[in-house]
Amino acid sequence: MKRQADSITENTSTKYLFALSAIVVLLLFFLFSGLVFGNNDHAKVQQTPLKESLTISGYGELTVEEWIYNPDKNFMIVTLNLEKSPTIYEGNLIFIAQEKEHPNRDLPTSVEYQDGNRYVVSIQQVSPSFEVMALDINKDEISNGSLIQGQPSPPKGGEKSNELARIYTDERKVEVDTQLRVQTEKEYEVASISQKIKQAKKTIEEKEELIQTIEERLKEIDQKVVELESEKFYETEEEKEQTNTQINQLENEKDQLNRESSDGELAIQTTREKLTMLKEKRDMVES
Repeated sequence: MKRQADSITENTSTKYLFALSAIVVLLLFFLFSGLVFGNNDHAKVQQTPLKESLTISGYGELTVEEWIYNPDKNFMIVTLNLEKSPTIYEGNLIFIAQEKEHPNRDLPTSVEYQDGNRYVVSIQQVSPSFEVMALDINKDEISNGSLIQGQPSPPKGGEKSNELARIYTDERKVEVDTQLRVQTEKEYEVASISQKIKQAKKTIEEKEELIQTIEERLKEIDQKVVELESEKFYETEEEKEQTNTQINQLENEKDQLNRESSDGELAIQTTREKLTMLKEKRDMVES
């Protein structure tokens, strides 16, 4: 009976050891096959949001307007809007591209068009399976005035890095256009003006909505003041003082809103004048 019990115990232990070994083998397989960590299908998407204003510390605001990829020609076009603060940095910028497929290789980049805060940057020799593309935006504090490409000088001891920002696009998210090409300067200028026209129209629309909201609030304030004034006929002197305080607060708010409304009207007028000039300029460039 004891032998039988020992045999059962031994068989059970062997089964447990076999099952444990199988689990370890499976875990190692998943680990090294990338199904648990680092698998391309499950890796975190690295994609900088498009058409969203991003703050660059110590520089200004950055908006990635477009990031388009042509797999047939192995190149990309990135359109950026950089609202620089001239009090912080007035120099030029350089752009450095690297892909996850070949992280130690800088890809050729070129500024195809630049007008004020708008930059159109091309990235050449993109690998068919680049996975993730990073574009570094760096200060160019050693050039004489023209935008150049290449690797910036590494900072020396005690110096600050020249890197302002790093933006990404992911192979799984990037917009693909097999008709994408590098356009002429005229085409980029028309596109730049058209973007400014679109922004001007949006500004006018936003200001008009703000003024409408202000007018609705002013009506509410006027109605509330009338109600409070009528209530004073039935109040004690102490209650009247409290009511007068409320009325004064509402009147102050009304004055502030009227100022904001006037500023909005002025902004609309100025933007409409700018819009007219932009349309005329676009017509002239296109002709």
